[in-house]
Amino acid sequence: MGGRASGGAGGATTGGSGGTGTANDIYVSPTGNDSNPGTQASPYKTLGRAHTAASAGKTIWMLPGTHTSNVTTSLTKSGTAAMPIVISATAGNRPILDFASQPRGSNNRGIEIEGNYWQIRGLEIANAGDNCIAISGSNNVVDNVVTHDCEDTGLQITVGASQAGNDAYGANNLILNCDSYQNFDQATGGENADGFAAKLRIGPGNVFRGCRAWNNADDGWDLFASNDIVTIDNCWAFSNGKVDGQNPAGDGNGFKLGGAPAGTDQGGALHVVTHNASFENRACGFTRNNNTQAVTASDCKVRDNPGGNYCAMSCSPMSGETTTAAQAKALPRNADGSLPAIQ
Repeated sequence: MGGRASGGAGGATTGGSGGTGTANDIYVSPTGNDSNPGTQASPYKTLGRAHTAASAGKTIWMLPGTHTSNVTTSLTKSGTAAMPIVISATAGNRPILDFASQPRGSNNRGIEIEGNYWQIRGLEIANAGDNCIAISGSNNVVDNVVTHDCEDTGLQITVGASQAGNDAYGANNLILNCDSYQNFDQATGGENADGFAAKLRIGPGNVFRGCRAWNNADDGWDLFASNDIVTIDNCWAFSNGKVDGQNPAGDGNGFKLGGAPAGTDQGGALHVVTHNASFENRACGFTRNNNTQAVTASDCKVRDNPGGNYCAMSCSPMSGETTTAAQAKALPRNADGSLPAIQ
């Protein structure tokens, strides 16, 4: 599968409100230079350089165009609840962060959010050597972001073994109105690349709301062995386990809601799954997947999941839906970025 940097189908294209050139504004342009002062008139070249200049309350504006990089951008600084650090598109634009030249491998993510109180808005991130976005920090917001064609899950929340059981890590992150598609880990035949994941060791309070996942090699959502409750609300998963006409080695579930514990501080979370749609996936629409807790869902819409619409779990109320995968990709979002009502 060839990588692309092509814009998310049906997503809103506006990011932030645009820079005004204040002391709290930092600018990054594909034609900039990291020796510049990072102003609107004389922007930096890379997000990594902007990170060194960032602090609580500052906004990094990603100017229009394709920003290429062959290295991971690690966001290790932290904002505060009152003064987050923001990375945003300018009004009416969706800049692309393209990592196609990055080596393939588990250490080569696009963006790693290790710090706290970051907000990432209105970007498109593609072709990373592993995850498009990996989050181990807390109290972060990823809003109106498109991830695609990465070599592992588009956006994944996981913390390291040394942070297991520490609720200060991987907690209270909000993933809002995002799209993730065509992520495919070619080295392992597509066994691992999901649209979205919060799995293995995580903290409490993580929420996915208003997101779509389609044509990912493995699952739309994967909560395998997650040890804290995850909320998934008003999201769609469709055509997962199918990539560019292929059926890769991945499971192909719409929503995988757990798995048996695989180590310390893993497994057994009673996730909150409400108002979601799952259709045309290669396997199950919603699956408990050996979660030790009897996960239930509410207000589900399902259709044409050959493995079963509900696997070892139930949903009430539930109904069918008629929107096709092709229509679901193209449906425009509401003015506030949320998904429209699915038919």
